[in-house]
Amino acid sequence: MPNQLQALTGIRVLELTNYIAGPMAGRMMADMGADVVKLEMPPRGDYSRGPMPPAEAEQRYNPIHAFYNRGKRSLCVDLKRPEGAALVCDLIPHFDVFIENLTPGLVRKYGVGWEELSAANPRLVMCSVSAFGQTGPLANFPGTDAIAQAMSGITSMTGNADGTPVFTGVFMADGNAGVSAYGAIVTALLYREKSGVGQYIDLSLSESIFHLHDNSLAGWLFSNGAEMPRPFGSHRNGDSPHGFYKASDGYLILVVLNHRWEHLTEIIGMPQLREDPRFLTMPDRSANRYVLAEIVQEWIDRRFRTRDEAVDFFRANGLIAAPVLSVGEAVRHPQFTGRGTMETIEVPNVGPMPLPKAPYHMSQTPSRINPLVARLGENNREILQSCLGYDQARIAALLDSGIIAQDPTVAQRR
Repeated sequence: MPNQLQALTGIRVLELTNYIAGPMAGRMMADMGADVVKLEMPPRGDYSRGPMPPAEAEQRYNPIHAFYNRGKRSLCVDLKRPEGAALVCDLIPHFDVFIENLTPGLVRKYGVGWEELSAANPRLVMCSVSAFGQTGPLANFPGTDAIAQAMSGITSMTGNADGTPVFTGVFMADGNAGVSAYGAIVTALLYREKSGVGQYIDLSLSESIFHLHDNSLAGWLFSNGAEMPRPFGSHRNGDSPHGFYKASDGYLILVVLNHRWEHLTEIIGMPQLREDPRFLTMPDRSANRYVLAEIVQEWIDRRFRTRDEAVDFFRANGLIAAPVLSVGEAVRHPQFTGRGTMETIEVPNVGPMPLPKAPYHMSQTPSRINPLVARLGENNREILQSCLGYDQARIAALLDSGIIAQDPTVAQRR
């Protein structure tokens, strides 16, 4: 369906970002049909591109850059020069959204902050993504995904049962900030349709991840701090058994909700557990969850040869269970392949590559990847021609002066 109208068709996004959180927001907008232009600064562009190659070498893309920036055109402008900032201010009336995740205050220093851009385009929606936001005592401090998780209290809940913190397996704060930015931007665009005015969005990684707190925060709040949340380790508190079990070829997760406890004792042939004072009630089972886990683990060891045998048994008997899949197993799993979770596009110097797309299965406007992985400044010419009407001579003069730049292979390809 290459010509199908998408939800964000007609929305134009200028994205001045690096690494993950900001690019994630732009990537999702591109998947939903927006025309996303990656605004990059010479000499290297988005930091995820890695070092630029010599002029005679073919550009080799860092896979992280292709992962987060496919589907976007590239415009390379030197914002450290007044002429570069003036060029962006001239361009901004042609865009609906501006996304940036530079250090707070830097876009203002360059002359492309909210004051300048909104004056040039009152309908603009601008979103700034940073570690701690644009205000508050930590606003100017550097921060990363791990710092945001640590400061939000999430890390204190992610670890071994003895309280030792561990890293999450993915960049949760970055990724969730990107998704949150996408939601905020689309909400602001809806408001603009009603009011005619744009607005500024100040979004932080730390608050985005703090917003994900659930029962642990609720318990602490409603107990006036008496209930101190602690990490679960490999077996959750509350309903039990609820945790990870090892098979000969991998791990599985088993979840036994409170109303299914008696059923579990029947299917594993241990009805006597219901009379054990350590497991009489859900609070009892939660408090002694590691003791109960050992009993279940020993039974699994005796009964099953493989992870999938155990999973199939529990599912066939009405319990919630699943394999703990590796990344490769998840990519190949029929649940994800059948739903088109990934889409294959051509990546320069790599070839066809499946990449994840925005997870929106919408009946009228499904997500899809724009099959484009742009070289640095590859789209300078077309953007400046279509938006500002610049002719070839003027664009060449900007290139010669260094106000705009491009990967040397772009000219070779032309």
